[in-house]
Amino acid sequence: MKHSSIEVGPQLEAAAPQVRSVETMLRDMQNNPPPAARSIAQAKSKPFLPTIPADQYDELKATLHAQGPAAEKPFDTETEAEASPRARIGLVGPNVPGATDVDGLIPPDTHGAIGLDHFVEVTNSHVDIFVRTNPSQRTSMSLAAFFGYTTRVLFDPRAVYDSVWNRWIVTADAFQESDTRQFHFVAISTTSNPLGAYFIYGLNVTFNAGDFWDYPQLGMDQDAIIITANVFTSSGGFRGADMFAVAKARLYNGLGFAVPVFTGLRATLAPPIVLDQNARTFLVAASGGSALSLYTLTNSSRPNAIQLTGPVNVSVPSYSAPPAAPQPGTRAVLDTLDGRFVNASTQTGDFLWQVHTVNLVGYAAPKFYQINTAAGALVQSAFFFGTSTSFDFNASIAANSANDVYVTWTLTDPPRGTNAQVRFSGFDHNNGSTYSLSPGTAAFTSPTWFGNGRWGDYSAVTVDPRNARRAWLVNEDILSNHDWGSRIVGIGFTA
Repeated sequence: MKHSSIEVGPQLEAAAPQVRSVETMLRDMQNNPPPAARSIAQAKSKPFLPTIPADQYDELKATLHAQGPAAEKPFDTETEAEASPRARIGLVGPNVPGATDVDGLIPPDTHGAIGLDHFVEVTNSHVDIFVRTNPSQRTSMSLAAFFGYTTRVLFDPRAVYDSVWNRWIVTADAFQESDTRQFHFVAISTTSNPLGAYFIYGLNVTFNAGDFWDYPQLGMDQDAIIITANVFTSSGGFRGADMFAVAKARLYNGLGFAVPVFTGLRATLAPPIVLDQNARTFLVAASGGSALSLYTLTNSSRPNAIQLTGPVNVSVPSYSAPPAAPQPGTRAVLDTLDGRFVNASTQTGDFLWQVHTVNLVGYAAPKFYQINTAAGALVQSAFFFGTSTSFDFNASIAANSANDVYVTWTLTDPPRGTNAQVRFSGFDHNNGSTYSLSPGTAAFTSPTWFGNGRWGDYSAVTVDPRNARRAWLVNEDILSNHDWGSRIVGIGFTA
């Protein structure tokens, strides 16, 4: 592969962090309530910021909706399922309600991860910590109380667990305080216990006056935490994606840092969760057309030696933004976004796994990719979905070091009367080298439909650090009163 080195941009500096305990957070939640979501200029519903002009995005979605789908998708996965080994994955853990907050922002942006003894879920209103062996036992606090910040509303949270160093990393964005001040927060647990203390870093991520830092993503390699985000100008134009990496040795020891930021990258750039000690880390973006954009990061933990090269175009079958997902019994539709990668990739050995939602003959449908990073080439890709008439979207993927793969996504199916459904699937690498994930299994079907517009921008599935043949997922569902809820589900291979 031919690589082009990307010049570093501005410096991001952080002093030594605050140290905050969960006890302090819970006390602050009582004494210092966060600003009400409904009071902010963005209102209760946080707008989606596509990386194409908003009017073009709205026109594209309206056109796709008006055209409608083909009578059915070109193949019937229900028939394929009868002979497929993928039925070996099933429910092996909890299948319980997660966080619910009707006063939070819409969408809730459900995300989370499984650790040794807890599952941590983050939403646009709260951090909820569930006991692994008894998910009904949980500790809940607002994002504002968790990060100790009440000046502006927090949003777009992420949570991952570092199973090598046994640390939790939780991040969230804040709306702008001014044209020169917008904070992105990073919390690092001091132990494997998410109910203990955290180092809290508040990073000012405004590098050009008036810019807006949006849709941040969180990944890691063996040495560093990696953060990316889309950046928009004050007039709403897309400036490009930013990326920076911070050494775990500094974050995990509560030290200050100064690191360079790479700017002007392809939207929306997804960092990986790297499972091995690979010297190269790969970030990938899906910007439309017939290629994915692959970047290579080296020396991620060394600010004076860090290097980002690329992008290399990985040829894939042509793809485009998906239509919105209709719901039974209503004209309301759920937004399926713009074909971006919504969550971190998994990198193991020479393979990178990722998934996004695109247009399949007028339906929204997830498509996964296995990329050979050594060659910069596609190994395989395939759609997956529940039925021949379903709309399937906002999928996330995770893999273990053996390349067993797990996915979760949302399904609606108006002809069958199926409301928004939390769905999952997986593929055992022992079953062959050609992966197939359809039709998956329903973990939970919502009792009613949701309003018109935004659905959860992302879901999450993470491999269990106690058993790599199992995974835990969190995804959005709908409550009986048409507000949002969430679901936490344990899945795994049963043979």
